[in-house]
Order: sequence, then C-alpha cells, then structure tokens
Amino acid sequence: MAEDIAEEEKEEKGTSTIMVMVFLLVAALLAGGSGFAAGKVLFAPMIVSSESDAPVAAGPDKPEPDDAHAAAEEGDAHGQGAASGVRGPDYSKLKVIALDPITTNIGTPADVWVRMELSMAVDAGEDGEGPDEATLEAVHADLLAYMRTTRLRALSMPSGFQHLVTDLETRAAMRTEGAVKRIFVKALLLE
Repeated sequence: MAEDIAEEEKEEKGTSTIMVMVFLLVAALLAGGSGFAAGKVLFAPMIVSSESDAPVAAGPDKPEPDDAHAAAEEGDAHGQGAASGVRGPDYSKLKVIALDPITTNIGTPADVWVRMELSMAVDAGEDGEGPDEATLEAVHADLLAYMRTTRLRALSMPSGFQHLVTDLETRAAMRTEGAVKRIFVKALLLE
C-alpha cells in the first residue's frame, strides 16, 4: 500500500515537470508571435519598398550611375540639377524666411514676457517666391496670438519646447495652406 502511494507521487511529479515545460514553451511561442505581429503592424509604415530601393545594377559587372553621378559625368562636378536622392520632401525647393521678432507676455503668469526670433522654411512654389507679405503678416499675428495663450508651466516641462515648435508649425501650415514646412526657433527668451 505504501509502495503504491509512493509510485503515484513519482508519476505526479513527472507530469507536473512536463506540464511546466509545455507551459513555458507555449508562453514563449505566444510571446514571440505577438512580438512579431506587433512589429509588423507598428513598423510596417516605416519600411516602404519602392522602385528606388531596388538594387541599381545594369549588368553583372557595371553598375548603372545614379542621377548625381550622371550629372557629374556630363560636366557638372557637383551634380547640380540632378534629382535629389533624399527620400521625403525635396528641401532644395524650400525657401527660408525670417519673421520679425515676437515680443509679448504669455498667458499664465501674465507678468512673464517672451521674445522669440523665428524663421520658416516655406515651399517656394512654381514662381519661386513663396507666400506673399500679407500671408506672412497673418502667420506672424497668428503666432503672436498663440504665444499669448501659452502657459509657462507647459514650456518648463521636458518636452515643452518640442510641443511649442510643433504647435507653431501646425498653426503656420494651416494659415499658409501647407506652404510652411518647418519653423526654426533662433532665439527664445523668457523674462
């Protein structure tokens, strides 16, 4: 009788060890599968395959030159006039415009003054001139009005400056119907 009980305990210990190993294997497979699925969903928009990502080879022994090298071979030593090899917006068509300094008090506390010197990178458009003076004045007034509503507490947070620049870029892009691509803060003084 005692021997039967001892044999049953040994069998139970053996099955519990196997069950733990099976559980760990299943948990590892689930974790790996969910990590793979999350990677496909989250990082798939960043990985864009296009024809420009394909290998550039005309034949087995001689690669085909890209636009910049082709322009250099045609006599332009720096590849001027060649299509930009940078993906994303073509920064060669942007024009940097300096705005007048913004000096105003901020929303809370009202006794704190701010002075900002800004520049904007705008899409020059077909004419190469960018937005007209009236649009630039409207952007300046809009950014001034935004700074009057800003709170000092929001600027003092670790990401406050980044949020401020993002908000300024959004407001300027809305005012110019997307012509403003970036806002550069040259100076930001709080007193």
